[in-house]
Amino acid sequence: MTDTPPPEPTIHVTVVQQQPEEKRWDWTWLQFGRNTKAVLLSVVTAPWWAAGLQDVRESQHQPGAWFMAGAAFCAALWLDHTRQRFVTRVLVWTTALGAAGALPVFSELVRLMTGSPA
Repeated sequence: MTDTPPPEPTIHVTVVQQQPEEKRWDWTWLQFGRNTKAVLLSVVTAPWWAAGLQDVRESQHQPGAWFMAGAAFCAALWLDHTRQRFVTRVLVWTTALGAAGALPVFSELVRLMTGSPA
């Protein structure tokens, strides 16, 4: 009789990982809390910007005020994108709300979309 060693045991390990359940709608990119706080602070600062745009609109002309509002809004968006600070988000909302308060935004949108004055 020959002594044969017993067969080596084989071990099978099965790892089952449960993936966390994905939310159907992901709204975190909107940053509700950050934007709400920025809008609340912009309600105080936007009238100053609107007054400045209104002065440009009355003393110069409306396209100049539109250019000034657009350039300030684009600069604020760029700063917010590069720095991502609360102050820059307030600046974005201030330029947007101030322009909406001083310039005829809706009638200009109607004119751009339809080609006829509102």
